[in-house]
Amino acid sequence: MENGVRVLMISEHYLPAVGGVQRHIEGVVNELAARGLGVTVLTSSNSQGIARQERLDNSIIIRIPYAWDSNPFLVALWMIANRHWIKKHDIIHVHDPIPLVFWYAPLMLFSPERPVFATFHGFERDPVPIAYKVLRVLARRLARRCLCVGGFIARQYGVQCDRLSLGAVELKPLPRQPRKGAVFVGRIEEDTGIPEYVKALAILGEKYGIALALTICGSGSIEQEVADLALSRGVEVEFAGIINNPSEVMNEREVCLAGGYLSILEAMSLGLPVIGIARSALKSDYLKAVIDEGGPISIQTSPEGVANEIARLFRDSRLAADVSQRGRAFAAKMSWNRLAETYLALWGTD
Repeated sequence: MENGVRVLMISEHYLPAVGGVQRHIEGVVNELAARGLGVTVLTSSNSQGIARQERLDNSIIIRIPYAWDSNPFLVALWMIANRHWIKKHDIIHVHDPIPLVFWYAPLMLFSPERPVFATFHGFERDPVPIAYKVLRVLARRLARRCLCVGGFIARQYGVQCDRLSLGAVELKPLPRQPRKGAVFVGRIEEDTGIPEYVKALAILGEKYGIALALTICGSGSIEQEVADLALSRGVEVEFAGIINNPSEVMNEREVCLAGGYLSILEAMSLGLPVIGIARSALKSDYLKAVIDEGGPISIQTSPEGVANEIARLFRDSRLAADVSQRGRAFAAKMSWNRLAETYLALWGTD
């Protein structure tokens, strides 16, 4: 793809908001800009006072006016009013169903022949409500081609994925100081398995005599419940909140309890063993996508299984070293360069 191509990325959320989708887009934008493509990100304002337009490193960010961005009808009007500016871009790529169906779809009435591409990230919650499945199927029909972050999306939502990826990560140097404790990065909700991880660490102490403190990077509606559970089971938990660079915290820990794909890849890039718990068909399918790509993740179905796996790793240094090496080798393959090439292939294949 030649230099000078103009790409418009559309996402409901972007920087300075923190999240896996935002970091995915930022990494791709930087790689595309390094190849000479001009990239603009169209997103919501999220808060009052934020700049409506700004240049950030290698891209331009355009934000829909605050308060408008929470009303699909107003967003559609804004998109239609700005359709001539949007048409100047050579490639339109939308992240996830809501901005595709409610933001961009009205513009397709003016240029129905113009292709739009999409990336589908993750899942809304477990189990997935039928409304979200219908929305994703509709979004897929609007997109010419689609990149799915995880092969589970095709199976769980019944949509065709033209390309697959788990995301990308940058290898980082290993720490010189000893590591201590466990880390979880993600939403503090029932469907992420965080209560089960706390129970697993309690079992680890009771059954194996291994006291492992847990640092949680994230937020959610059951934070107090998790705190109460940890207190009642004698597990030390630190709530670090949402942080811009969780890899700095991860690099000080011994083991990662699986959240989303990005945190899994970051843990592996740091040589951390990753253990996940899957108590539903969706979560099992989600985590098995890592194994399908060659990632050395341990998937358990109970807190007891998680505790047993941690104990096994702690008591077998050769096994732990092997898992660490294989994790870093896997992460090295999941580069931002590779992910950018996936996007270019998605856009350029007829």
